[in-house]
Amino acid sequence: MIDINKFKVYDYHDKEFINTDINCYDIWEKGNPCKNCSSRNACKNNGEIIKLEYLNGKIYLINSKPITINNKKMVIEFIKDITNNLLVSDKSCNNNLDISDLIEQMNELVLFDSLTGLYNRRSFDQEINKYMIEYDKEIKSLYLAVFDIDFLKDINDTYGHVVGDNAIKCISEAMKEVFHSEKIKTFRIGGDEFYTLFIDLTAKEVNEYLEKLNKYIENIKTEYKLSVSMGYSEYQSEMNINKFIEIADKNMYKMKSIKKSLI
Repeated sequence: MIDINKFKVYDYHDKEFINTDINCYDIWEKGNPCKNCSSRNACKNNGEIIKLEYLNGKIYLINSKPITINNKKMVIEFIKDITNNLLVSDKSCNNNLDISDLIEQMNELVLFDSLTGLYNRRSFDQEINKYMIEYDKEIKSLYLAVFDIDFLKDINDTYGHVVGDNAIKCISEAMKEVFHSEKIKTFRIGGDEFYTLFIDLTAKEVNEYLEKLNKYIENIKTEYKLSVSMGYSEYQSEMNINKFIEIADKNMYKMKSIKKSLI
């Protein structure tokens, strides 16, 4: 059984939880929580989640199911070795696919945006919950920046949606280049909207990164003008996720309104 707030594994005997001092991701020989944590997704969706894991030459099917015991919400994971019960074929009907690569590809499809290669909304939902739990314990600051591409509709109307998609990719590549740090994670939420989390950085450092991104985008050579509006917020321990996003979103729209008024 897993406590998803702490990623801790518990035994349950005589109506008591017993901490095993094992992290759930340690079982899979990972140093950090799984990017596609099935237990978190099961708890969030209040339903069963199934995924595959590969370890030491064996394939495991994991069925994560939320349960409540003694008024405590936990997730129970049923794990089954299916190495000899799974048949995977490629288009040529060969049964020799590298299953570890296949599982990795499947997991990445769930977590990454196909157009930009950035993390997607599902990833953001998982990561933001993790960092909010770690706030004041393992991390001391957390900032969220919200980005929106300026006048993308005009680009689509003038040049077509293929060029509009290219504008989205240009911005995402700029973000990858400028925000190249383990303390920064960027997500494409949908359309031309991006979120970036800055973990354990100061407000001064966040502003420096945002200014650097603006300058980088200004130097991108395209047949149309390319720019973004942005706003950010600092997480406080009493905040919920919606408030954290709302403040950054409002600050972004202030910038967007100013740009529109200058046209």
